[in-house]
Amino acid sequence: MKSVMNFGLALVALFSTVVMHAEDNDFLVRAKEGAGKAISFTINESKDVHVTLYAKDGSEIFDETVKSKNGKIDRTYDLNALPDGTYYLETETVAKVARHEITISGKKATVVEGTISELAKPVIVNRNGIITVQVSKNDKTPVEIKMFDDENNEVYNQQFSADKVAKRFDISKSTAKNFTLVIGYNNKMFVETVAAR
Repeated sequence: MKSVMNFGLALVALFSTVVMHAEDNDFLVRAKEGAGKAISFTINESKDVHVTLYAKDGSEIFDETVKSKNGKIDRTYDLNALPDGTYYLETETVAKVARHEITISGKKATVVEGTISELAKPVIVNRNGIITVQVSKNDKTPVEIKMFDDENNEVYNQQFSADKVAKRFDISKSTAKNFTLVIGYNNKMFVETVAAR
């Protein structure tokens, strides 16, 4: 089914006037005017973006990473192969994950105004063997931070209930070459490997 849907999602460049439906400062999702079931998105100031289209039941329909040209990404998706229903376009940049709702009815796609969810990604900095992890969010849902060494041994595991979390790890004297951080909150998991030296 996924390969059929991938075939049905034709990618075209954005060159026409559009009707705006969902917007923030650096990200814009909209239905393409006069194009039936086509939607477009534009992202400014981003090197690349991971895009996933989900059905309402959570099944993945389409997935790709789009590289920017000159710091801007314009992309259009033709959704004519999809039946009527509710879908979610999720975009992940370096800084955040945003989800937009799309409704397909008859021969038209519409984008619900505004993001239905937006989540800031954790900030991980490694300076001279000191790893700093910062998580900022708007609620007190738990944040779980786990760290594994290069032999997959769990060396740290703690849960926090604050809306802002900051944690430091000194790995400068470790014999491991790499550490993998697994940070989970708001039903999302973020994984990043950092070098110990």
